[in-house]
Amino acid sequence: MITFSGNKAKWYRFLLKFKNLKDNSGIYIGRGSRIANNTTIDNGTRFNGKVIIKGKGTCMIGKYVAAGDQIKIITSNHETSSVILQYALSKKIGITPEVGEKINVTVGHNVWVGDNVLILPGVTVGDNSIIGAGSVVTKNVEPYAIVAGNPAKFIRYRFSPEKIKKLEQLEWHNWSKEKMKQNIQLLK
Repeated sequence: MITFSGNKAKWYRFLLKFKNLKDNSGIYIGRGSRIANNTTIDNGTRFNGKVIIKGKGTCMIGKYVAAGDQIKIITSNHETSSVILQYALSKKIGITPEVGEKINVTVGHNVWVGDNVLILPGVTVGDNSIIGAGSVVTKNVEPYAIVAGNPAKFIRYRFSPEKIKKLEQLEWHNWSKEKMKQNIQLLK
């Protein structure tokens, strides 16, 4: 697991300017990525290209997420009731900028995120779901759902309700790789 906070986050950000970030937990983040503080990326997750995670909220990304190139995740919005919307100007004149109501983003375990996806503040992407390339995700995505479009709309579930129930009981994303290999027939 990688958590972007403190001095270690500065090192990760510096490294990402020049090369891909890989670690022994199977996490891979493409070169040129920019990741804000308060972001946690769990084991086995791969951003197979540039990802930008920005905002004042937190971003929690689960295990074994498979994400394409040019992914953007925004964890906070400006407060729309403020007269001045620009944070920099607000600070210069002595106003503490306020963050809007919608904050934080959670991406569950084993989610597939296609290229050029934008995930907006306040969204939770359920475990085992798929977000089609080019989608703009403005609302929560249910577990095992396939969504696509601008704004992203529900297309269908990946499996029958019975199979989903069985898979949820397995919680296979918490297994060791050895246990996954031993139970390969359940994961096909």
